[in-house]
Amino acid sequence: RKVMLYGGSYNPIHQGHINAAINASNFIKADEVWLMPRRYNYDGSLLLDGKHRVKMIELAIAHLDNFKVCDVELKDKDRKLIYTYHTAKKLTRIYKDIDFYFLIGADQLNNLKRWYESEKLTKLFKFVCYQRPGYVINQDIVKQFNIKVIDGPLVDVSSTIVRSGVFNKIDEEIQNYIKVNQLYLKERVMPRLPEERFVHVLSTAKIAKKIALSNNEDTNRAYVAGILHDIAKGLSNDEILAIMEEFYPSKLKEDSFSYHAYVSEYIALHEFGITDKKILKAIRSHCLATKNMSKLDKIIYCADKLEESRPFASTLNDIRKIAYDDIDRCFILVMKDQYDHYIKNNKYVNPRLLKMIEFYERKLVDGR
Repeated sequence: RKVMLYGGSYNPIHQGHINAAINASNFIKADEVWLMPRRYNYDGSLLLDGKHRVKMIELAIAHLDNFKVCDVELKDKDRKLIYTYHTAKKLTRIYKDIDFYFLIGADQLNNLKRWYESEKLTKLFKFVCYQRPGYVINQDIVKQFNIKVIDGPLVDVSSTIVRSGVFNKIDEEIQNYIKVNQLYLKERVMPRLPEERFVHVLSTAKIAKKIALSNNEDTNRAYVAGILHDIAKGLSNDEILAIMEEFYPSKLKEDSFSYHAYVSEYIALHEFGITDKKILKAIRSHCLATKNMSKLDKIIYCADKLEESRPFASTLNDIRKIAYDDIDRCFILVMKDQYDHYIKNNKYVNPRLLKMIEFYERKLVDGR
């Protein structure tokens, strides 16, 4: 049998991968195509959990009968297969009746001499290169390793672009999978916010996760709510107001500084696919406290004020320590600190804030 192997991080798989694999496999008349996600990146950067990457590959190739996933490198827990040469030795030992063709890109071809044991590797695998238009290929390497070079159409997309939230070059099933499983949140949030605001939401998400862990609350919910709580801050005031008028007209009577919390909930639901009601409520509740604040709501409310990128972070060290032991008490202290700040700086204080402080102090005393 003739099998074409196509290795990569597939973080995530996109139409560019499928396009290259189909055209290359047709050119060499492969009986099967094995997409081989790797467990590690060579540069040491982290990859999404293999189970998610495999599931997205399976969704992408569901209509391609001769395509399958080869998970040999994902199962490598001892970093033995970090080099393709070791993978080649293993596969050729297991599948003695298969001729393996290994698909690479033009940039990889020009670096092939630097691959670990490249001379031995190219005797175990026959190499196929899918050429990028306008990319100059080193013909000496082509001749040295007897590489088949294929010209074909390219889909202009990269996994980096997809992770940033540009989903037009991935299948709808994969888009839904990413949203439902809350994947690549950090990458999808980053291009939507100014740098300072992104640092704030990332810091909020991290401290929210720590506070949730110490208070026996769901850490994933805390992280997701934390990183999305200010996602509307990437919009203009006019855009925020337009969404408020259409979807939250009854909330327009509230202080305008809280509008972004409702719009962030809207974006989390409709653009990030977050359907968890507890997460959505925590996002919309992070500005104005209500009488029905859950533990998660309190965690996000506090994390937003206590995260350590804030210019006043050092003044809240004592309150921050309490958050890890008693979020109910911390919640009251954070509201009191806000109240004191407004009074000290002669700023308007919404009477609701004082009422919430008094309400939750009574609850704490009564043990409810």
